[in-house]
Amino acid sequence: MKTRLQIPALAAAASLAALAQAPSAPAPATLRGILIDAGCRDLSRYNLRLAPQALPAAPKESENKTAAAAGTSASGITVDAHTLDAERTDVMPHQFADLLARQSDPTCAIKGNTRAYALLLPDGRVADLDEGGNTFADVAVKADAQGRAMLAGQGPGFKPAVAVTGRIQGSRIVASEVKIVPR
Repeated sequence: MKTRLQIPALAAAASLAALAQAPSAPAPATLRGILIDAGCRDLSRYNLRLAPQALPAAPKESENKTAAAAGTSASGITVDAHTLDAERTDVMPHQFADLLARQSDPTCAIKGNTRAYALLLPDGRVADLDEGGNTFADVAVKADAQGRAMLAGQGPGFKPAVAVTGRIQGSRIVASEVKIVPR
């Protein structure tokens, strides 16, 4: 009888020893790099190192008035300059800033339309963040003064330096924390 009980006990001990020796998930690491838009099309090293594009200047009042001085005609309807000027001043200013914040940046800078983030590592490699990491990055961008200005249409897109804590799985980072750090 002792032999029958000892065999399962030895098998159980051997399987526990094998589990203890099996490689476990890698320990979390902190990676530093630049946070970029993962949906960017041009991920060349040259493009990723470019500074974000500056905001175009808002249209000047004098440009609007000279264009509206003669009035506008479309489909046989003519609108006088006074009415056209009143309508444009009422509608355009609050739309202009929002439009700029929602247009993507060709240099992969973070803009208002960014939904997925990636980390540009110092060696030039790009690693995408997982869904949780995207949430952490979104919160970090909204907590930063430059990020809030960009989302309000008062600043250009930006590429913040970040510290990402998480596990690397292939070309993705399963992030547990994303913090914007000074350069």
